[in-house]
Amino acid sequence: MENKEDIHTDLVIIGTGMAGMAAAVFAANRGLSGVVVGGAGAFEYASGLLDLWGLTSPETGLCKDPWQGIARIPKYFPSHPFLKIAESDIQAAFDELTQGLTQSGLVYGGLPRENSAIMTAFGTAKPTYRFPLTMANNVTALAEKKPLLLLDFQGLREFRAKFVQQVLKSTWEEINIGAVDFPQMSRRSELFTPLMAQAMEAEQVQDKLLAAIKPLIRDEHFLGMPAILGINRSENILNRLEDGLGIKIFEIPTSPISVPGIRLKETFKKMLANTSVTQMPDQRVLLASHSPGQGFVLETGTPSSTHTTRIQAKTCILATGRFLAKGLAGDRNGVTETVFNLPVAQPMSRENWHGTTYFDPRGHAINLAGLSTDENFRPLGRGNTPVHGNLYAAGSILAGQDWMRNRSGSGISIASAFQAMGHITSNQSKTSA
Repeated sequence: MENKEDIHTDLVIIGTGMAGMAAAVFAANRGLSGVVVGGAGAFEYASGLLDLWGLTSPETGLCKDPWQGIARIPKYFPSHPFLKIAESDIQAAFDELTQGLTQSGLVYGGLPRENSAIMTAFGTAKPTYRFPLTMANNVTALAEKKPLLLLDFQGLREFRAKFVQQVLKSTWEEINIGAVDFPQMSRRSELFTPLMAQAMEAEQVQDKLLAAIKPLIRDEHFLGMPAILGINRSENILNRLEDGLGIKIFEIPTSPISVPGIRLKETFKKMLANTSVTQMPDQRVLLASHSPGQGFVLETGTPSSTHTTRIQAKTCILATGRFLAKGLAGDRNGVTETVFNLPVAQPMSRENWHGTTYFDPRGHAINLAGLSTDENFRPLGRGNTPVHGNLYAAGSILAGQDWMRNRSGSGISIASAFQAMGHITSNQSKTSA
């Protein structure tokens, strides 16, 4: 027998990735009643870094000043979402979100107007605008190139200190390598960073790791290790290890499943607990409809359960992502939007999706596909007018941007959610006045 539940709310946010969770936090900060619904999200695939803009231009490559890169957007991406947002609002969006994360126990740092370079597990330098505190010494070490000890763990495939050393040795004079067994997991044939991070929250494990690392340290100034310093209280674990070893320690982001990404996801959950926004994780939108008079009606649930929830909302933010997150779907006939079947800006034919050169610095046309919107991020339909006065879109589903190539995924998600929320709250104020 089917079990149904009804929810009436001001706002429904579809999507639990960066854009959806940022929108939920902004809504909670403004006291809006809302529901955020979606699948598991993609935080496990995220580095935990908050990128704003990392590409000066397709020709010149990575940039130190993200605002300089953004100033050049009209030349290369005339329909980019950033062109709808004032620079001050982009900065305000980052400030509000990172302040909230910090207050919830996940501290983020960065320079006022510049990107910082983070050492990756591939030995490369990744530009990012805001980074977790556990990676602050990563930035310093990469800039100063003082003697470094890189730590390997037996059985961990996600990180190879020797590989990082080989990539960096031409510019970094002294990089030494040490290897240890991870406490209480020496019998495992393979290790995984999320399990290691959970174990690191126990002081007994921290003490055993301290004892294993201490004999490896000689005259190094920094100690770099894969990101395993706990899911919660990572800064406290970092400080305890530094005090015990007498060396500056930093984390290096690894490939998925990403511990810093999981930290971000868990912190968002904490930020929304006991607020005006209800979280409905791991719920899919099964049916969706909208009308000018009645707003939005969604039916959510899971394919394996008979329990469904009917959500009625006055306003909706669509933050469902692109192809990987299934916000967009592509077939031989083109690209479609999967919740409301909204019009998608895309190449005229499938033959035009990709260029002839795989690594074309200009990218590929399919990576600019998405929803065209007005200046308030309301999706446009026929006649270039909003499909619905209270329907908004945020994040990577937006057209005109290639977030992966431009290192701007978090920036687009955070800023577009902020801009949409500004218009929503303004409309609500006018209605209640």
